[in-house]
Amino acid sequence: MPTAAELELQKVVKATHSAEDLLAGDHNILDQFMVMFEEGFFKPIIYWQLLSVIVPIFIGWLVFYWLRKKTLNAYAQKLAMEHLEKSQRIEGITDEEGAAEKAKTKEELFWLGIKRGLFSLFMSICWPLVSLFLIFICTVTARLFKLLPQQPLPIESVVWLILCAFVVIRVCVFIIHHSFRAGRAASSLESFISFSLWIGVALQVVGVLPKCREWLESTKFALGSSDVSLWSMLLSFFTIALALFIAKWLGQLAEKWLNSMNGLHTNLKVVLIRILKVALMFIAILIGLSSVGIDVTVLGVFGGAVGVGLGFGLQKITSNYISGFIILLDRSVKIGDLVTVSGVEGIVADIKTRYTVVRAFDGSVTIIPNESFVTGNVKNTSYLSGPGRTTVAISVDYSSNIDDCINTMNDIVRSQPRVLINPAPYTILTNFGNDGIDLTSYFWVADPERGTAVLRSNISRAILKKFNEKGVNIPFPQRDLRILQMPEISCKFETGTPAKAAPEPKES
Repeated sequence: MPTAAELELQKVVKATHSAEDLLAGDHNILDQFMVMFEEGFFKPIIYWQLLSVIVPIFIGWLVFYWLRKKTLNAYAQKLAMEHLEKSQRIEGITDEEGAAEKAKTKEELFWLGIKRGLFSLFMSICWPLVSLFLIFICTVTARLFKLLPQQPLPIESVVWLILCAFVVIRVCVFIIHHSFRAGRAASSLESFISFSLWIGVALQVVGVLPKCREWLESTKFALGSSDVSLWSMLLSFFTIALALFIAKWLGQLAEKWLNSMNGLHTNLKVVLIRILKVALMFIAILIGLSSVGIDVTVLGVFGGAVGVGLGFGLQKITSNYISGFIILLDRSVKIGDLVTVSGVEGIVADIKTRYTVVRAFDGSVTIIPNESFVTGNVKNTSYLSGPGRTTVAISVDYSSNIDDCINTMNDIVRSQPRVLINPAPYTILTNFGNDGIDLTSYFWVADPERGTAVLRSNISRAILKKFNEKGVNIPFPQRDLRILQMPEISCKFETGTPAKAAPEPKES
């Protein structure tokens, strides 16, 4: 014979349903609350249910508060200080210390950033995870002592829904925060996801969400030879969007990891990053389509048609994309090179898939299609690592002491810190001009990619100042105008009284 407590337990269980029934939409949780409290408001099972949920949540909050105060905050500050120190270390590393030390510090900074990101995610979901774990322990213990039925009761189901929704929201916010730049779009997306999930939880509790799902599943559209429900279309959209968000986050994570590696060339890093991002996006789309039952083999025919369209209708764009990969793979142009292409001189700031960004010395940016680097002539000053030669030319008067002028110019050129001593600079007489003697100084610099305009200007100013002190004249064109013959000029003067003007006719 069952005891009185077991009879009361069975009475309350009859008014409840399992979590599967509740979430499947056969009954809404709010109605189960009402029925359960009407059947057994003063029964111990209600209080055991409340205790098995409220107490773990409170204990979980206390545990999280204690951990955060004792260890978590201190560890977070430690990670932040290490990150700041390594960032300052990278900025302070000079060229003499070598690029290997800088790359090693970058790699350490990358893994430290990963550790900080995961720790911040753990901090944001620690309390709900601890609470869920304690609720699980308490409910299992209560069922072992037959204080609760085997089926999850409404209070337990609601708490699980709320805490799981909180964890999902925090994870989505973490992915968005690390996938997009901070701005209005990212904040709006975070707010939209949070609002949508909380609305979904509320609709699930009151029983509206299952009915909405039934209506969406019953609403179908003809797509080719099959019918597709509105529910499957929405599910496909959200699944693909989630997969793309995760792929974008993983792509940026891989980009940071590849950029921190020391053994890879810059162009190879860019190629791997581009290929990896495209592959992740493609895999994300395939996973999203497969998860909702769409046959991905149909995409093969569609991809072939798109390829034909690209070959005929988008030849220029396709050529620029292919040229971009050629530039990156053959390393003819690298980021940071000083180039002259299509009449534009500047430093390569970035190599995109379709175009290359060249920053001129005046700060302006020119977007050049990648095809111009493959089919046209490109002057790359930085292609071969090594010194580059440049010149400074000046003219002196024919009465000047040429040997003294040459020695003066050599001394001034050698005094510049960027000019190499070996090969030694030299100055030669290059031409007997109409107005003076042309002298040209030849010298080498170790880093021509930094430009030589300022260096040549400094040398020219120093030469001009020194020549003025020594009284060396710098000729300039002068022209004398000599009039060989002045033509005779005759003037004729007439005297007399001027004729009177005719009177104006009067109007009648």
